[in-house]
Amino acid sequence: MSIWIYLILFLVLMLLDVPISFSMMTTTALYCFETATNFSLFANTMSNAMAGFTMLAIPTFIFVGSYMNLLGFSDDIFDFAKALVGHRTGGLAHANVLASMIFAGMSGSAIADAGGLGAIEVKAMTDAGYDDGFSAAVTATSAGIGPIIPPSISFVIYGSMTSISILTLFMAGFLPGVLMGISLMIMCYIMAKRNPEIAPTTPKQSLMVALKSGVKALPALGAPALLLGGMSGGMFTATEGGVMASVYVVVLSLIYRRFSFKNLWETLRSSVTTTTMVLFMMGAGQIFNNMITTCGLMGKLLDGMMSLSNPFLVLLALDAILLFEGCFMGGSSILILMTPFIMSLSLEMGFDLVHLGVVLVLTTMIGGTTPPMAPALFTTCKCCNVSFEKALRPAIWLLIPLAVLLLMLTYIPALSTAVPSLLGLM
Repeated sequence: MSIWIYLILFLVLMLLDVPISFSMMTTTALYCFETATNFSLFANTMSNAMAGFTMLAIPTFIFVGSYMNLLGFSDDIFDFAKALVGHRTGGLAHANVLASMIFAGMSGSAIADAGGLGAIEVKAMTDAGYDDGFSAAVTATSAGIGPIIPPSISFVIYGSMTSISILTLFMAGFLPGVLMGISLMIMCYIMAKRNPEIAPTTPKQSLMVALKSGVKALPALGAPALLLGGMSGGMFTATEGGVMASVYVVVLSLIYRRFSFKNLWETLRSSVTTTTMVLFMMGAGQIFNNMITTCGLMGKLLDGMMSLSNPFLVLLALDAILLFEGCFMGGSSILILMTPFIMSLSLEMGFDLVHLGVVLVLTTMIGGTTPPMAPALFTTCKCCNVSFEKALRPAIWLLIPLAVLLLMLTYIPALSTAVPSLLGLM
């Protein structure tokens, strides 16, 4: 019974707005004290969780996305997307989604996309007469593409915890990320068609303007091309690729005369701050997982899932649990807490860990726009001075195609495994 007391304490601390890392650490420390567990294990588990070589990729991915945002290269990406599809019904919404898909290849973070590129996108859409709630909703939901299309911080965390190749996970997320963008564009078109007031049509730009926008955005596209090309060719790992991409964007800023030590320092500081939060949460999550495992709760949860017998029902229950957690917790927290459980479930049921990893990451991204927490939607609204309540209604409509896509990915593993299989990575 004592473990349930600690879990209730964990939930109470979260409801009291205590940071989730400290909530997990406090709960686990009290459990260790009660069970007379050696506290050296507490410290060793935390440090080992943060010390992996693969984890060094996280600060470099964050740096690339933040630096590109700060220097204005993300503006070039959005202008290019706008020139391509801006004149269609709901055109700037399509440009928003397309720009997020492109920017995803540099940041690998939903919050970086929502908070950086998002402000540019929402301003451009509202200036063109788009409803600001609709604009913020499109930006927040499309920001979820960031952790799906490679590179991805979420896949780096998952890969480090499961010992799966980061490149394999990156390639597994490519097709689902593209499908995610297409499904959002379809829903944006339907919403704009049904209610033209929220998304007025903008004039079509000439071919020359589109070409100029493409040429201007081309250097910004070099970062993901360098990263994925080098990793696919076996020239470097995800960590080394992140360093190469970081060097590339700094050199790019020098060539375009946008470099300043102030901008570099600001980006380094924000990257270190964000990385520290992620790594600290990983360490806290690992000791919390150890508590759940040693007390036998993980086994009971697994037995409960196994009692469903039917793999169809097991996967449906997994989706339901992850979506429910997404209503109250951030994506990284769910990822760290649920990965050990998913590993055990994969071992018992024979599910592919790469397939379940994509399902896990996509579910956490849907949770980023799901109330009451909705961190991606809240970040977008805060950055763009848009009412959260006004953005919530269109965001719920945009979640419908993502829910359909989640079911497709859950029950059609080939959507996740096809690309890495074709590349010989599975």
